[in-house]
Amino acid sequence: MTGDIDDQENRTSAVGLYHYAISYRRAADALASVKLKATHPDAPREFLYYHSIELFLKAYLRNAGVRVQELKKIGHRFDKLAQMYIAKAGFLMDEDQEVLALMSATDVVPRARYIVTGIIRKPALQALARTAKSLNDTVRVAMKQAGQPVQ
Repeated sequence: MTGDIDDQENRTSAVGLYHYAISYRRAADALASVKLKATHPDAPREFLYYHSIELFLKAYLRNAGVRVQELKKIGHRFDKLAQMYIAKAGFLMDEDQEVLALMSATDVVPRARYIVTGIIRKPALQALARTAKSLNDTVRVAMKQAGQPVQ
């Protein structure tokens, strides 16, 4: 059992999470130039931004020494991720805090993946893009300061 946990720790690195987060953020950015002829053209971008935000938070936390098992316990609970991020000296702009609060207090993240009808309060697409970019920049600086090989 200990070997499995050690293997997970080694295989789920801060650098790997960070680079995955960048990939999702850049994919969402790239889709902005595509004029999708679909009933929900922003849904793929929303999902990609939500996922990149989660991965940036987890990359920062892994870089700060949080173990994979602890992140697994938190799962996709953005309120817990944000609290831990701030506790580990992570910086959030006011808009980032608002975006994370909406992601935490509503079901916007799962609804980005699965169709559920009804009224929903969710972050604006551009706010998601700015939060993903803000986290990208903040996490990059922290990881570079820690000597991590990030772009």
